[in-house]
Amino acid sequence: MATKKNNGKMTIAETREALEKANEKLENGCRCAMCKKIKDMETGFYLDTDPQLGGNTFSRICRSCAKDIACRKDKKGEYHEPTKESVKQALFYLNKPYSDLIWKSSVEEAKNIQQEKSGANIWGCYIKNISMPQYVSWTWENSTFSGTDGEEEINENSRIIKQAKKRFGIDYSPQDLLFLETEYQDWVKRYPCENKAQEVLYKNMCITQLNIENKQKIGKDTKDELKSLQDIMSSLQIKPSQTNSNALTEAKTFGQLIEKWEDEWDGGNPIPEPEPEFADVDKIGTLIDVFFKGHLARMMGLKNGFSHLYEKFIKKYTVNRPQYDEDADSEVIFEQLFGKDEDL
Repeated sequence: MATKKNNGKMTIAETREALEKANEKLENGCRCAMCKKIKDMETGFYLDTDPQLGGNTFSRICRSCAKDIACRKDKKGEYHEPTKESVKQALFYLNKPYSDLIWKSSVEEAKNIQQEKSGANIWGCYIKNISMPQYVSWTWENSTFSGTDGEEEINENSRIIKQAKKRFGIDYSPQDLLFLETEYQDWVKRYPCENKAQEVLYKNMCITQLNIENKQKIGKDTKDELKSLQDIMSSLQIKPSQTNSNALTEAKTFGQLIEKWEDEWDGGNPIPEPEPEFADVDKIGTLIDVFFKGHLARMMGLKNGFSHLYEKFIKKYTVNRPQYDEDADSEVIFEQLFGKDEDL
């Protein structure tokens, strides 16, 4: 029975028509990993020519998002002149190379184009120049840099990608490798990873996460991947239904807890020394020196500061057997037991 069109509700026929249009859009489109919008693959995305990916795939983010990054779109929706750093960031997401030589030629070319938004022209000129046949097989890994602008960040990304290749192999794009390694390090930092079996599970969980993202990007069903992710979490005993915040805290080593406290509560700074009034209030340090180090030293016959500290500390709790004169032993013991005559 058809649903009445009232209160903003759609009829069954209208719902069916909307679903057909959505499916048609998914078949011819691709979901941007940044803005999450479905756009036409041919016109909405750049071609990713990475040979390791077959040389005929599409970028993870759409053209609009790449332009927003390169041209530094602000909250008001206005674009600004691209900088080297903004262009490098956009190219990294697109898996396209950066070259100082191409950058300089693009800046000069943009100056010669007398239009109102010259900032957008620099980005457009760079993309046009990097799309020339001699650069078709180039990817982010083919980038060349000079100077120090953003060099530390670039070197850090390169280091992470290099480490990710050792862990996950070379069958992934730089963006995917960066995602995999970042997720892996985040997981092992938050949860215990004490043996090789757990390392393999964390690795497979990160790959499953990547597969889910890639399928969601093109609008495919991720039911099987989500089930696999839940199974891996069950094996690691880190599902939300299996634990709570107290259990997570108990699962961490003391060193991991200190690292967590430093990261979350003090911006990554080391835990400071306590104020004098709060320093070793319960004398735990002294008790360890006396009853562990001092006692151990005495058991082993060592004469050092700890053994002397132990003897000094324990002396006030030591009872010495009384010494009696042989001639007065009986009288003294009798008096201690029964008292003297005058007490009667």
